[in-house]
Amino acid sequence: MKNINITQKISLVTIFLFFVAQLIVNSNLSPLGTQLQTLNSEKEYLVEVNNNINEQLAKLNSIVVIKELAQKQLNLDKASAQSTLYIQVENVLAER
Repeated sequence: MKNINITQKISLVTIFLFFVAQLIVNSNLSPLGTQLQTLNSEKEYLVEVNNNINEQLAKLNSIVVIKELAQKQLNLDKASAQSTLYIQVENVLAER
């Protein structure tokens, strides 16, 4: 009878210690899980911002955009078109 009583007491103490250990572990992991979730949300937001910045940068690096900015902001106009004049006169000679 004493052996059964001691075995039961040891089992109860072991089960109690297991549950206490689980409570301690869960109390330590719960805030870390919340913090991890917050950091993952922030990371997703920053990745989206980074993608938007890269897209804007690609648009601004486009040669068309650079030409338009040069014309509008710096007043740099395209060079006027060159014209070619053909003269059909037989008595004109080129000099050396």
